[in-house]
Amino acid sequence: MDLPEIGFVQGAWDLRGRFDDYVGGVELRDRSVLDVGTASGFLSFEAEQRGAQSVTSFNAASFRQLQRNPGFETSETAFKAQLNSYRLAHHLLKSNAVPLFGDIYRLGDIAPKSDVTIVGQVLVHLRDPFGALEQIARCTTDTLVIAEGMFDHPNAIAAYLGEATPFSWFHFSTTVYRQFLPKLGFEITCIRPGKYRCVSLEQDEAVWTLVARRRC
Repeated sequence: MDLPEIGFVQGAWDLRGRFDDYVGGVELRDRSVLDVGTASGFLSFEAEQRGAQSVTSFNAASFRQLQRNPGFETSETAFKAQLNSYRLAHHLLKSNAVPLFGDIYRLGDIAPKSDVTIVGQVLVHLRDPFGALEQIARCTTDTLVIAEGMFDHPNAIAAYLGEATPFSWFHFSTTVYRQFLPKLGFEITCIRPGKYRCVSLEQDEAVWTLVARRRC
């Protein structure tokens, strides 16, 4: 991010100048937005800059809610630093976004219903992404945007990622989303691959953007 008084702050990803591509060009002006898995808040603050009527930034409430693959030792330090980064950016940007903390598997009970929900590379970190999507759908009145690692395959299959990383679980074929989202009342209007800079890996990584609209 680029922050007032500080300037450039390095993070795990650099999406500067790519937000509109990342969210599939969805119009946010005068609409309510729910940012699921806000982390440092970049997507929330960008949504505000594009005229969103209101923004809710959802994140896990505690380190214990992060779902780690067995066999990995991890520290709570990075999670606390992420929360602090949101607070700092929120303050310096004079943001009106409302932070919300809790269990993603109870999101439908605690988050406001919003016109647009943005799910930015969150599902990969969940042991039960289908349960999370059910909750996310309850909060979304019109448009669902999912930015995530995916791959094209005619069958509804998954790739397990947890052998080498503590907090990543699955990438799904696009067919999984095409079969599952209609069960939640959504029709996919756009699904396309992109490349975005992963600073921590020092390379561009493939991230797909899926846009779905609630069926009338």
